[in-house]
Amino acid sequence: MLIVFSIQNIVNAIGCKELETAKKINDFMNKSYMSSPLLQKNISLTLILDACEGKVCKSKKKRSTEKENLRILKYENKRRIFAEKGPNAPRCIIKRGGRRFICSSCSLVSNENCRSFPSDESTIFPGTNIDSSDFTLTSKFGKDSRCSKLKNPNFFKIETKIKDGLVETGGNYDRVVSFYDKKKGVPILMNFYAEKVLRKVYRFFPKYYVKVGGKWFSSVMRVRTTLGTEKKFVFETLTHVKKNKGRLKLYLNISDDPDLKNVPPESLFSTD
Repeated sequence: MLIVFSIQNIVNAIGCKELETAKKINDFMNKSYMSSPLLQKNISLTLILDACEGKVCKSKKKRSTEKENLRILKYENKRRIFAEKGPNAPRCIIKRGGRRFICSSCSLVSNENCRSFPSDESTIFPGTNIDSSDFTLTSKFGKDSRCSKLKNPNFFKIETKIKDGLVETGGNYDRVVSFYDKKKGVPILMNFYAEKVLRKVYRFFPKYYVKVGGKWFSSVMRVRTTLGTEKKFVFETLTHVKKNKGRLKLYLNISDDPDLKNVPPESLFSTD
């Protein structure tokens, strides 16, 4: 049994040998990004969001008052973010197609006093530095990607030059350097550069990857907007998937969430 288990781990591992072309690299990266529950199309999770800017990041007391418990639902082309606890509670934000609704009085299953606004397709959470376009940048503009081995055989590096991204994204980044776990096929670090200066860092922590439904998911993520180094940052967002009695509140189907049992999914996104 030990021999079979070892063989399975080798077969499932992926590295530079399998990623010899830019297309294979981009396909791999797009698949690996799905390890972030925030990018899943159908999901229910409870997230602890801790965002700060400037001097606030150095004050634990100030940051603690800004923390939020968010109930996040994604179903087909709809999204609902309910501030269950924190400075924005009990508001929720609902996205349906090309419209975004901000509701001032919400509960776990209801949305009241909603106003409609044009949808922001990029920002996942208003007031944070988590941006879904960061995950599509390499596949959209990265025509020159290269995989490199590292001294540690458990990880490998992918460097992508963004040839046309500077023009179309307003001059944000021109190079992305990412590091991946070889066995799990998931990202552990993503560095975004502009003119050789480190501008943003997404860090995923290997020990906080968990398996749900046979797939690996990151339960903890840290995003920093930086000024040259990861330690020198001006904005930081920390996210933790919340636990209940030792179990992560992360479900790959809304109907699997015990808090939403027997609740029609469509009703959760109603703004009438």
